[in-house]
Amino acid sequence: MILVAIVSGSALSLCRKLNKQPVIIGFICWIALSGYFMIEAIVIRATTAPYNFLKQPMSDLGVTTCGTDTYVLAQYDICSPYHWLMNWTFFLTGLAIFIGAILLYRLWPKTRASTIATVCICIFGISYGISGIIPADAHFYWHTLSALPGMIVQIPAMILISKVTYKELPYLAWWTIVCTVVTATSLFILFLQPVFADIPGGLVQRILYGSVYWWLTVTTIILWRKRYFTLR
Repeated sequence: MILVAIVSGSALSLCRKLNKQPVIIGFICWIALSGYFMIEAIVIRATTAPYNFLKQPMSDLGVTTCGTDTYVLAQYDICSPYHWLMNWTFFLTGLAIFIGAILLYRLWPKTRASTIATVCICIFGISYGISGIIPADAHFYWHTLSALPGMIVQIPAMILISKVTYKELPYLAWWTIVCTVVTATSLFILFLQPVFADIPGGLVQRILYGSVYWWLTVTTIILWRKRYFTLR
């Protein structure tokens, strides 16, 4: 995975010197995010221990060992034979988010807010990708610590994007606001989980990340229609 990241970084630096081709790659990266849950469904079907997607976190699908107490909070049985596919999906999803953020940066209004938003989206991608490099059972502390930024940084990024696009791309701004509300609400509910044990944490986590994936996918389509053909 680290080798793939290095090669991707090298290719990214070369692509940015081209004209429209990098933008197309960025579009592909963000549109591909909508397929994440298709792969997750395949991994879930392959589990040999009961997996409750309403309750269990997404990270359980990337746990590399079978049994109980595979990591600190997992006092239940886990066995995910396709953990390798899940961890690669985590990694490649994060990489796609990062690459898309870099290559599509030129489509945003040239403001400081756009730059900060892009940095936040990059951090979101890096955070998500590290989850695949360090599974929960390999090192729970670093897995959790690296995942935390990816639960938060997308919110200020989306707020800033809604601000800079409100005049020129009002549909995108309102779509961003809706996704921001969904993401922020999901995060708030997750924080309540230690107090209210009946909260379906697995489902809420999927809504948290899924709202960002769909935001990026629809954003890509809007940017393609409104911005791509004006590039020189």
